[in-house]
Amino acid sequence: MHRDSPCSPLNGAGKISRQALPTDVFERDVQRLRTIFAAAQSGVADTTAAAPAPAPASGVTLPITGSDNGIVLGSQDYSVTVGYGTPAQQLPMDFDTLRLGGGISTLRCKPCRAGAAPCDPAFDPGRSSTFARVPCGPECPSVCDGSACSLNITFPRNHSVAANGTFVKDTLTLSPSATVASFILACVDVDNFHITGSSGLLDLSRSRFSLVSRLTSSPAGNTTAAFSYCLPASPTSSRGFLSIGGALPELSSDHAASTPLVDTPNHKNLYLVKLGGINVSDTEIPAAQSNLAALEVGTSFTFFPPAIYGALRDEFRKQMSQYPMAPPYRMLETCYNFTGLPGFFMPAITLAFDGGATLQPDVAQMLYFVEPGYVCLAFAALPEVFPYSVIGNRVQQTVEVVYDVRGGKIGFIQGSC
Repeated sequence: MHRDSPCSPLNGAGKISRQALPTDVFERDVQRLRTIFAAAQSGVADTTAAAPAPAPASGVTLPITGSDNGIVLGSQDYSVTVGYGTPAQQLPMDFDTLRLGGGISTLRCKPCRAGAAPCDPAFDPGRSSTFARVPCGPECPSVCDGSACSLNITFPRNHSVAANGTFVKDTLTLSPSATVASFILACVDVDNFHITGSSGLLDLSRSRFSLVSRLTSSPAGNTTAAFSYCLPASPTSSRGFLSIGGALPELSSDHAASTPLVDTPNHKNLYLVKLGGINVSDTEIPAAQSNLAALEVGTSFTFFPPAIYGALRDEFRKQMSQYPMAPPYRMLETCYNFTGLPGFFMPAITLAFDGGATLQPDVAQMLYFVEPGYVCLAFAALPEVFPYSVIGNRVQQTVEVVYDVRGGKIGFIQGSC
């Protein structure tokens, strides 16, 4: 189920339809941050259910499709095509690295009605010979209701039920030679809708039922990365990829480096790293405040605690003082009017992490182009007191982000797609 579906708890008040507005990308990011914050504050850990059996170690690389979201303007969604069931039904699924809600993959399982308006494709359990419902017991990721292992997706604002789901298991096919038997996900029953063509969400977090957990529980030494991805900067690019269970690339060179993963008791299912500082050209801004950071695929912009963001904003404005400023645009408060200028120069921004790894976004990633001549710095302060910074997908584009979970590090390989 797509994050912007009318039935998604990340879709604000859950209105069935709404007019697409250029500001929706900001609304989505704010709603998502609030949901992340609520999950972080709750301190809810995985259930005591037994971990599923390990998956066979077999590397596969899937092409990523980047698409302009038809409802959330100004953002891109990223999906891969996988198979589910026997025979495999090929379905496009978004992927995410941040554990939200139950930390489980979801899949739409209610086929489109004949003759109805276009809707996103769905998995048909009746066509699979290996499909099974998850029984109450050790395999159930949730609290059983009677004899059914099920879940309810609720809107966070009023706790009303948006959709019902049932936990099921079937064969997940990444490629003809790479399959995961009895892969558990939530089969969600929702009515017709059409967002971007995605059928569900593939969980790549550290929760015990994610695909990553199935991979890292296999004994394979430290030569296998759990996964890596390279997000394309343009929806027309065919160079983006998601690599699962592949060989660990070299992470010590002029174009690659790594930073240690940080394990914390309250956020054990997240991929957290330490932000050492931010450089604006040659000026270093130390991350004096809480410097934990989470890499995010589902959030567009990058958000820092107020003190870190304020220092970044002030230094950037200082080095851009020769250009006329424009009014703020939503949460982006450092904006400029470049109308009539033949060009402009701007300072480079580098995010520096412990261990020497860096992210160096280019101009298109650092700026949000509201309209011709009206641009804003694409960083913002966190709307609430968050326990960590959120590194959005814009600054990760074209970089291969390597999640070496078994080795306890995340690597960045510049210019990979």
